[in-house]
Amino acid sequence: MNATSSASRPHPRRFTYLSQLHSWRARKTAAGLRLLLGKRPAPPPELTDAMAAAYQRADDLGDQVAAELFVSPTLKEQGVTGYQLLQLGLEQGSEALDERTPALKAMLLQAETAPAWLDEQQLMHACAVIHRWGRFAMYALGDFALLGGYANSDITKPLAFTGALSGNSSFDRVSETTSFWFDVTEPGGLRPGADGFRAAVKVRVMHALVRQRLLQHPQWDSDEWGLPINQADALATNVAFSMFMITGVSMLGWRADDRDCAAVLHLWRYVAWLMGDDESLLPQNRQQGVDWLYMVALGNRINPDADSLELARSYLDNFLQVPGNRLYQAFVYWLHRAYANWFIPADVRRALKIPPAPLLSWLPLLQFPVLRLADVAARRIPVFDRWLQSYGRRGQRYIVSSRLQGRDVSFTDKKTLVR
Repeated sequence: MNATSSASRPHPRRFTYLSQLHSWRARKTAAGLRLLLGKRPAPPPELTDAMAAAYQRADDLGDQVAAELFVSPTLKEQGVTGYQLLQLGLEQGSEALDERTPALKAMLLQAETAPAWLDEQQLMHACAVIHRWGRFAMYALGDFALLGGYANSDITKPLAFTGALSGNSSFDRVSETTSFWFDVTEPGGLRPGADGFRAAVKVRVMHALVRQRLLQHPQWDSDEWGLPINQADALATNVAFSMFMITGVSMLGWRADDRDCAAVLHLWRYVAWLMGDDESLLPQNRQQGVDWLYMVALGNRINPDADSLELARSYLDNFLQVPGNRLYQAFVYWLHRAYANWFIPADVRRALKIPPAPLLSWLPLLQFPVLRLADVAARRIPVFDRWLQSYGRRGQRYIVSSRLQGRDVSFTDKKTLVR
């Protein structure tokens, strides 16, 4: 890791890690991580320096592909769209592409060539663990990682600048993320041509295209926010999909031993590699994962603005649009309010104006001993574990299919990368 010391290179204003190190927030966060995950956080200075520098780093190859497919006039002159060639490459492989798109061909060839460190057994174990956790893994991701992350307005800027805060965009955005998560956590889903593989590569191109457009926006302030969809935010998002999920399910009664933790981190490290993120910085074991959680928690400002509050409100309100009658929709809405109040620290909840859930606030506490007992039984009784994985995956599939009912929001089927 090539990084100078924190004393010789100032961290960007939005990265508040050093200024928070001796705060009450730091002590509270460290104690919580020690209690939930069994490790005391101690991120090395070279990691925090690399994270700080990553706010001004992007995905160079992804940017080249976006320019090649959606900016260059050459393809239009030939009567073909960039999306058509992207679809061709994803469905038939890099060999189906010709000299018109050298950057796309190079990106797909890179994605099709597995890195030397990839371990298929680790990927399979990660899928088994995630399936065992069922719907609760999705609750931890949405009601903890995603919703809590809105408290940092620096992260929400791309959504605000691209106009993704209006109309039905909240339901679609959450549905897209849910579909993406489901595809990449399917056994074999990350092999070339599979849904998860195609989703990851598409997101890489979409992020690059959004980044190019935002860099041309007269109000985008790279000195304050870093590059749009920069490497630091991409890596923090990846950690949210892995370590924040593990932390959330731990708060509900499930356990992730060292092998489980390493496998989940391995899966998301590979997803990052497919998406053009700097996977070399990502955690690979429990201790590194705890270090990353600590760094992300202290390094992100709690500075919600009007857009942040709108995102938080619309996230919860989107559950009023799930298929079903009004009584069921109200139950789902209150259920997610209850989980949000269980997962998210009180100061962040107040900042985001997340309403309490007095009707169901007791539910996570009552579920805790039941889920802990299920976890213990699954680890000792293989037949029960296989059933639990199957049952859990059915629950995850139901959530995805019900959200996508009648809506074209799947990453693998989406025909427009920018609205």
